[in-house]
Amino acid sequence: MAKPKKQKKPAIVAIMDDGSPMVEVFKIEKNEKGELVMDCKALGSMRMDVVVTADGIAEGWPVIKAAMGSVLSFAMQIPGALRRAKKAKKAMEQAQ
Repeated sequence: MAKPKKQKKPAIVAIMDDGSPMVEVFKIEKNEKGELVMDCKALGSMRMDVVVTADGIAEGWPVIKAAMGSVLSFAMQIPGALRRAKKAKKAMEQAQ
C-alpha cells in the first residue's frame, strides 16, 4: 500500500533566479517587545527565527520609500493570486 503524500506546510517562499527556494517563511508573530519574529528556513535547510524591529524599518526607510511604486504594484497582484490558489485547492479536493 502506498504511503499517503506528506502535505507541504504553507509558506511564503522567496526564490532565486533559478527557481530554487532562498527563504521560506512559515509563521510571523509579534513578540513581547513588539518586534516581528518570522519562523524561516534559509537555503532549504537552515531553520531560524528572523526578527524585524520598528527601528530597523526606520533605518531602512529610504530603501522602502524608493521601492514604494514597485511594492504597491506587486500588492495589486495578490487578490488574483489568492483567487487562483483557492481555485487550485478546490480542484485538488475534487480530484481526490
